[in-house]
Order: sequence, then C-alpha cells, then structure tokens
Amino acid sequence: MRRAPLSAPFLACAIALGACAAPQAQPAQPGTLPRADVGEPGTTAAPQAPPVEPAGTTREVTASEQRAIGQLMQDAERVRELRFVRPVAAIVQDAAAIEAYVESQIEPEHVDDAIALYGALGLIDPALDLRALWLRLMSEQVVGYYDIDRSRLVIRDDVMRGFERVSPRVKRLGPDTRKSRVDLDEARVVLIHELVHALQDQHLELGKTMKDERNTDEENALRALVEGDATLAMISYVFDKEGVPLTSLTRDPARVRGLSGAVTAPMQGTELAIAPPIVRVSLMSAYVDGLSFAAALHGAGGFARVNRAYVELPASSEQVLHPERFVRHEPVQRVSFPQAASMLGDRHALVVEDTLGELEMSVYFAQATGETVGRRAADGWNGDRVYVYRSADKALSAVWITTWDDERQAIEAERAALAVRAAAPASIRKNHAVIRENRAILILRDLAPEQQEVVRGRFSAWLGLGKPALADGAPEAPKPARSAKGRAQAD
Repeated sequence: MRRAPLSAPFLACAIALGACAAPQAQPAQPGTLPRADVGEPGTTAAPQAPPVEPAGTTREVTASEQRAIGQLMQDAERVRELRFVRPVAAIVQDAAAIEAYVESQIEPEHVDDAIALYGALGLIDPALDLRALWLRLMSEQVVGYYDIDRSRLVIRDDVMRGFERVSPRVKRLGPDTRKSRVDLDEARVVLIHELVHALQDQHLELGKTMKDERNTDEENALRALVEGDATLAMISYVFDKEGVPLTSLTRDPARVRGLSGAVTAPMQGTELAIAPPIVRVSLMSAYVDGLSFAAALHGAGGFARVNRAYVELPASSEQVLHPERFVRHEPVQRVSFPQAASMLGDRHALVVEDTLGELEMSVYFAQATGETVGRRAADGWNGDRVYVYRSADKALSAVWITTWDDERQAIEAERAALAVRAAAPASIRKNHAVIRENRAILILRDLAPEQQEVVRGRFSAWLGLGKPALADGAPEAPKPARSAKGRAQAD
C-alpha cells in the first residue's frame, strides 16, 4: 500500500508553527481601545489613564481571503468528519499583534506558582524568567491560532497574503518577516489544525470544558486529547492528498510511535529545544503523546471514538501515555492525600499544592536517569500530591507524596528518586530525603533534618490510618485554585 510522505521533519515543523492561544482571561479586543469606566450618578469619575495603543495591526479578511479560508474549512470538515455548525470568523494580524495577544494570556500568578513549584523540585532555576521563556515559545514562528473566547481564527498577515498571491508552483511566502520562511503547504496544514479546534469548540464543548479548573496532571491529559486530535486530523489531511486512508497509520501502533518519537529531532536551535525539560516535555507531550493517544482511539473506533473521549475525559497523563488503559476503561484509582496544613504546620505557609502525574514525574526522574529510564520508572504511578511551602525566612521547601500500583514499581520509583538525590551537590543532599513505606514514597526537598523527621512521622501516621485509599472513586484532597500552569490551552 502506498503511504503518504509524512516525514518527521514536516510534522515537527507543522507543530512548531502552531501557537497555544486559548485565553486565560478575556483580553481587550485587538485593534480597539479599552472601554472607560463610568462613575456612579452623582459622583466624580476617577481620573482616566491615557489609552494604550494596541501593538501591531489587525484587519478583517478580504473577500478572496475568505474564499481561501472557506476551502480550508471544507478540507477540515472532510478529514475530521464533522461539519461546521456556523462559519468561523477570521481576522488577520501581524507578528507584533500576535505576540501582544500571546503575552496578554500569561497570567502573573500562574508564572509565580510555576516558578515556586518547579523551582522547589529542582526542575527549573528559580531565577529563570519563565514569563519571557513562555512568550518566546508561544510566539516562535506562529502561523495562526484559534481564539476560543471569540470563536475566531487568527492568521498571520504574510501567510494570508501568500494564499492570495502565490501560484501553485511557488511554494515560499515572502517577504521574509520571521526567523524562517514559511512553506505554504505547511501553513495550510497548520491552519487545518486550528480549524479542527473550531470544530471541537462547536461540536464537543471545548470552550466550556477548558474553563474548568484542573490540576496540572488533568490539564496535561486534556491538552493531549485536544492537540492530539487536531494533530491526527492534520495528518489525515496530508494522507488524504495522497489517497491513503488514515487507518493505515492508526491501526499500526508501531508506526505511530516511530513517527512521534522522531518529531523532536528537527527542532534543534529553536527556543523549544533549549527550554528546561519540564517545559519542553510537557509542551511537546500534548502533540507527540497526544497524537499516539488520539491515534489509538481512532484505531479502536474512528473519529467517533475520539469524540466520545470529550465526554469521558482522560483523567490523568497516565491514560494518555498508556492509551490502551483508557480504551479498556480501566478504572482510575483515587488516593485520599493528607491536608497540606497537617504536613508542616502553621509555621510554614502553603504556596502551591498540585498533582503532577506520571508525565511530569517521569521528567523529575529523568534528571538523573535519562528520559527512557525516567518514563519506565514513572510507569506504575498511582497518584501524587506535592506541597510547596515558604518558611518565615522566605525559603521554599517541597513535600511530595507519591503512590504506586504495587511495591515492585514503588521500589523502581524509589531507586530513580534516590538517583536524583545522589546527583545533587553535597550541600543540598542533607536537606533532601527519599522515604518509601510499602508502595508510597515521600520526597522531601530543602527541609532541615529535624523538619524531615516531623514530616516523616506524619507521613507514617497517614499510612497508618489506612491510606492511601485505593477504592475506585475515593475522594481526593481538594484541588488547588489553579494548576501551576493555569488552564489548558488550544493552539
């Protein structure tokens, strides 16, 4: 059977050209000024701040551009097997306007939470300007994005001009206003990806789903479904051009793994390639592991099975990394973790509390073992809760409880966690402990030995009360107000 020429470099480029752009909060409409507040009757209005000029330029699409978008909408309908309920509005922005929009979506409290959490776990340098890094990542070579709050497609201006003026025999767009020139065929593929987000929004209540608060693990799982689905449809578009059925990929798990595993190689020299692993892996997982997840669902029942996953959402990154468990409806076991205040007491203020899941646990282990061994050690994850505290002298410390499917897997995870501790400088190791009791592990970071003894005693007491509770559906500790990364986003 003839196969579509979908190379890993092409897929990587298409992924890199996307932009995570579902908003965290409603920003001002691009191209307009904010509405002035009006005082109550009989009062004096507060002094008005001078209006802020919007960055870049935003314009409506022309009639010929709308026809090009209409053709792409038909293509998206065909490959994703859903029909648009209503036309998708579209606007055109230059690179400066897109970058300003992306910047408006990065909420300071999310940045602060992430720096505290991942800094306390040793996964990033606490001095890292994470906001600037996220901005560079999300703005790098963006072709377009789907704005879920306004239900509209945004396309970069030079890309949109290219659809009007480039003949079928000319593949490159110009002028070259970005770091690299954009291939028109690649741009079409990426815009199909974005239009699939519009279909998800219209048919599968994506906008409503993404407004729900989630912990980081649940967020990573949702992102994998959303982006994996759109990436699979993007691949279907390429296959369709060659007359190759998508099932030739989705019914061949080895081929999916081979394609996914080769995606990151062409990204050398990009911001993503040099980002800290906790940033790079969690971002790429939405596309790479998400593709494998969506392909497994499609192989089991076509896009109808993918659609059902939006009703029975994957509950954790474990189900994404092992899609056969989700397809088989294996129950997710819930662990009742201790309340944060019971671990260190009133002298330490809780900064952030979260659940990181198998994916980010594997990144933690990979610091000392490498990615392959880290993923193997994290397999068997059964639940976790991490608490980051700030002491009176402003120092951060982390208490991380993890549970495992059986004691053998807990021992393997303990070995990986001890390797992370052993790799730390001697000055840090004395305040870093790894304690296993049966199939539960306690990881302590930046806690003095006397404080470690207090937490260890409370950990043992929690286990002595019959925890972790493994009954299906047992209650979990209250979720934080937000995950360390904020809500999931669609690119």
